[in-house]
Amino acid sequence: MANHHNGAIVLFSAQPFTSILATSNLKLFRYEWIWEKPAATGFLNADIQPLRAHENILVFYKSLPTFNPQKTFGHKRKTAKRKDIGSALYGKQMNIKDYDSTERYPRSVQIFSRDFPIVHDTQKPVDLCEFLIRSYTNPGELVLDNTMGSGTTGVACINTGRNFIGIEKDIKTFQTAEDRINEARKNKDKQPDLFGEIA
Repeated sequence: MANHHNGAIVLFSAQPFTSILATSNLKLFRYEWIWEKPAATGFLNADIQPLRAHENILVFYKSLPTFNPQKTFGHKRKTAKRKDIGSALYGKQMNIKDYDSTERYPRSVQIFSRDFPIVHDTQKPVDLCEFLIRSYTNPGELVLDNTMGSGTTGVACINTGRNFIGIEKDIKTFQTAEDRINEARKNKDKQPDLFGEIA
């Protein structure tokens, strides 16, 4: 992140902890994303409550952070025209702005499948972590995960060109994270630079 004043704090949670987490700091809490999972869980309780197919992702910050909207492309074309009247200070004039695009801004509900093999019980998809990292940081910036588990955030940082600090108290889980991050680094180093200088 740029610094501790305008960096985003992005936390995964599920109810009832989500409500406790959001209200723990209403001054900094801003909004949430929903991670929708294609495969639901909770079949043992399906007779008494709905299957669970999502997690919450809460966003906190002090000052407006970096936000790079991860647009999607190839949608049905949308066109629009907007008219507005210029300031009377310079003489009133009619401005017409055209919008013609097949891209879309991200919605608050995002669908990502789980990764396999699952090496940790709270493991998140690498693609989802990459989505969040690209949204709230720029290449070369620093990402901290103070509960890194199996190291998915670290893998996503390697893949997206960010620096990473991870904290994990369980030694075995830390070693799993270290192995995954090192493997991601090796794979990244093996990728050819298609746009580098040609000798």
